Amino acid sequence: MGDSAVTPGLAASKFGLFDGFEAYRTPSVEDYRRVLTSGMVVPDTNVLLNLYRYHPDARDNLLDVLTGLGERVWAPHQVVAEFWTQRTNVLRDPRGTTAAQSELLKLRDQADKVIRTWVNRLSLDLVEATGLHRALAAGFDHVSERIAATHDREMARYSTDSNLDPVVKRLATILERRVGPALPPDEHREAVDEGLRRVEQQRPPGYKDGTKKGAAPAGDYVLWKQIQVEAGARHCAVLFVTGDVKEDWWRLDQGLPVGPRPELVRELLDTAGCALYMVRPDTLLRLAGEMLSVEVPAAALADVGRVQQLQQERNDRDDEPEDQETGWTAVALDAVLGRLRQEAAVQARAIERAAESDGFISREEVYRIGYGADRSLRGFTRPVRRIVAYFQGRGRIPLDAEPLLDAVYDDQSGQAIGFQLPVSVTALLGSPADPAVDED
Repeated sequence: MGDSAVTPGLAASKFGLFDGFEAYRTPSVEDYRRVLTSGMVVPDTNVLLNLYRYHPDARDNLLDVLTGLGERVWAPHQVVAEFWTQRTNVLRDPRGTTAAQSELLKLRDQADKVIRTWVNRLSLDLVEATGLHRALAAGFDHVSERIAATHDREMARYSTDSNLDPVVKRLATILERRVGPALPPDEHREAVDEGLRRVEQQRPPGYKDGTKKGAAPAGDYVLWKQIQVEAGARHCAVLFVTGDVKEDWWRLDQGLPVGPRPELVRELLDTAGCALYMVRPDTLLRLAGEMLSVEVPAAALADVGRVQQLQQERNDRDDEPEDQETGWTAVALDAVLGRLRQEAAVQARAIERAAESDGFISREEVYRIGYGADRSLRGFTRPVRRIVAYFQGRGRIPLDAEPLLDAVYDDQSGQAIGFQLPVSVTALLGSPADPAVDED
């Protein structure tokens, strides 16, 4: 057969790099454009409930985007059921004002106890001790009053009269004839059973809800099943929008979401022949601004991102053991140092060198390890703060974590004499992160 001979088995091989590994292909601009213009955009329950937590302008921006998507928006029956079930609780304290006041009261009691112990140790005069307690109480009361003034009591009325609720009014129009049906009773029971099995087997989606009671842990799978059924009927790609960043939905890289779980991508391809994409609400706003000619102010993106961060912190606290301390962890520190080594290597070396010297590095040592001799130390910590803020914005580091690298100044000259690490970070750098620990 000469040159026309075909190597045995080669003719049957028609697969490419991403065949069977579709989840690892980063979506292109065209992929997103296609799903936003001809696919199915599915909001998660938290997307609808967080509308109550946004600034009114940001809320209206997101609702405008959903309106502009028109018939591409589709809500599973499970999402709407969860929205109505959880809505009243959210309306009681949508911005966490009551919770903040409660936490502040606990801190006031702790601070009062510290002062009382110190007063007893010094046998301080009664009049002076009373003055300290009064000053503390006045400060806490002032802050508590300022917090209370931000409470949106109008929202509490929405729970008793949905006609007053601007969120319900807009969603009623957006979702008119765009909410899917409940599964038939037999299929619903099968879906609940399958969801509970997946929780036990740690299979996505929904196993992170395993601590919930009754059939509640199966809720995510019921939602997922409804998406599969609708996608199969429409034969179109799915864009799932969720504010959660949980490992039972997302493929995570150093705790950051990079795409849907490969198992979910494969399952939707097998059951409906459709592609699956996932984004968070701020990304949906950004994409809509770029591709659908919808005006999305930077303030709206920032506010939606803020609520996402707070939600992620709540989720992280729910996952933590009750006695787990907040602040820096070995895994979070390892993630920041990894990024610093790529973008600001001298700062990474400075942190590592400081950890070897009881948490402090002098200005002379900073220059010795490679910082340009002609450069001022003003702004030396800026890339550190930027990268820490990046991870805080994605809920990987608590907002109240101590600054990773702080300048130490000379009192007389005002010049930086070096940089200091928190004691907790110094200790952690002596105990490398366990590679088996998941950052999420």
